Amino acid sequence: MKDLLKNFRAFVGDDLIYQIIISVIIIIVSYGLARLISYIGKMLIRPIVKKTETQFDDKILEVVRKGLSRLLFVGGIYFALSMFRQGFGLVSNYSKRKLIEEYPYLYQIADYLEIALYLILAITVLITIFQVISLAFDWYAESIKAEENNNLYGSIFPLFRKLSKLLITALAVVIILAKLGVDISAFVVSLGVGSLAVALAAQETLSNMISGLIIMADRPFRIGDRIRIGTEINGDVIEIGIRSTKVLDFDRNILVIPNNDIVKSRIVNFTYPDPYTRVLVEFGVVYGTDVNSLRSTILELIKDEPHIATEPKPEVVFLRFEDSSILMRLDVKTPDYRHAFDLGCNLREKIYNELNERGFSFAFPTRTVYIKKEPE
Repeated sequence: MKDLLKNFRAFVGDDLIYQIIISVIIIIVSYGLARLISYIGKMLIRPIVKKTETQFDDKILEVVRKGLSRLLFVGGIYFALSMFRQGFGLVSNYSKRKLIEEYPYLYQIADYLEIALYLILAITVLITIFQVISLAFDWYAESIKAEENNNLYGSIFPLFRKLSKLLITALAVVIILAKLGVDISAFVVSLGVGSLAVALAAQETLSNMISGLIIMADRPFRIGDRIRIGTEINGDVIEIGIRSTKVLDFDRNILVIPNNDIVKSRIVNFTYPDPYTRVLVEFGVVYGTDVNSLRSTILELIKDEPHIATEPKPEVVFLRFEDSSILMRLDVKTPDYRHAFDLGCNLREKIYNELNERGFSFAFPTRTVYIKKEPE
């Protein structure tokens, strides 16, 4: 290859024209490669990804295809210009002088053009990365149905998208400054110290924000789910924010709970994986009660209750012996957890009235005292 270039240089005769021809050849080859990559992506890969159900891979392919084509072309021009600048160090076979000595102004122009092309190349890379990030957020939002949550789709996702783009832009600026020979060590140190100070000052806030990210990624509950947090908080989730979660309790009060407290607590989700839930009604009857007759009476009583699921079937079980009673339990399922409280109240009232009418006796704590009289 070196001999070929050496012979070609001798054939051209003029070193400046030789460098221009080599640079033009590099640009033409890079343009051809860019068009080839674009053609392969459009004609060969696109028909394959179109067979998938999701549109995400089609969009990613289009972004990567265009971005890679631009990078190859701009990168080829940058490489050609770099080779052109390096050629200024050649010693002419005729004048015995370096090209940089013969054309100093042209070398300076090439230097400025190289910096401009480096910036264009960096901007091209940034645009491609930004497009991929936007597509990734859109795909994740679609996968978790984030449009149903205005906090995710309307504020949090755009915030994360902007933050990620800002970080990548800052990294690109640092790389460009380093390429231009600017000393960025003091800037990086100052940025690190400032970040540490902010982190220490906003430690609790950052902890809640990180916990919010964990909740969004783990998704133990969603908007509209009925949950229990710890032992005291019960209600419906109405908002999942980056710092806190809002729960509407049964008193129609909104509880604002820091996400850090939620992550540390035990969570019971009554809605997931389905809205079915169990309703238990326990009651005690006196010893001597006919358990089979009692069971038949209760099952007949609740058979027309609209909020009780037919499968699994309701059960009346003999739970255990108590000090003053036989403890019975009615176990039913309801298709909607929102009916559980009212259903439990209705069943207790019906059982109480029906058993009293049928002659069954409810037990209550009794104590018999025997007095032994000592003889005088």
